[in-house]
Amino acid sequence: MTFEETPEKKQTILHINASITHDSVTDRVATKMVEHLTHHYHRQVKGGDKEAELSPSKFGDVLNIEECDVWSSKMPKFDRETMQRVWKARHGSEDEADQAAFKPIKELAEQMLRADFLIITSPVWNFSVPYALKQYIDCVVQAGLTFRDKDAEGPSRPYFKGRPLIVISSSGGKAPPANEDYVFPFISRIFAMCGFDDPHRVAIEGLAIYDKEECFQNAVKEANAIADQVVQNHKLQLDSNCLGNEDA
Repeated sequence: MTFEETPEKKQTILHINASITHDSVTDRVATKMVEHLTHHYHRQVKGGDKEAELSPSKFGDVLNIEECDVWSSKMPKFDRETMQRVWKARHGSEDEADQAAFKPIKELAEQMLRADFLIITSPVWNFSVPYALKQYIDCVVQAGLTFRDKDAEGPSRPYFKGRPLIVISSSGGKAPPANEDYVFPFISRIFAMCGFDDPHRVAIEGLAIYDKEECFQNAVKEANAIADQVVQNHKLQLDSNCLGNEDA
């Protein structure tokens, strides 16, 4: 699989969701961030009209919004047999079982490579991430699949660079010292290999100590500020015709 830049297209936000429930604080913050980004672009194509309203049903007209739920029963299980079959399929095997094992993993990899903006939501479990998120990473982060393998031109490297990553994490207690934080350094390093090398974090701490709604509101403010910064820094452009407004 090769990756090619497509300069004129709607921007794609991919939410890799490892939140425990869709009512969790991390998931709710991600939803608010996506809404904020969508309204930002809507105002842009409407010629800067800050009062322009956009219903949620129209969000898809502005940005491609995709979600990958790592807890879904449809997620591939990257066990020993699957790993062996995927390796065979990627090295020329036409066996139906090998190709069937590789197909969902290839689709996940292609989905990630389409993303211009990556949001990952996850609780902190035992100083790290839930196993379901780690399994997703093991499925898609593979040389030659989501980043270039080493070759005559040099060592392993991303297909592209400079794409933003926002990690929204939550914990019941206070955050550990920096030298004991294994979540953000791990996630940011892994996805930098795939070109998402502008990492940001919203750490929602003390959910078992402080008022959850207050934690949520503070996290939304922080997430939206980061989103604005990312848009400004990367100057992400939206196709001006995406809302059918050629005069925008």
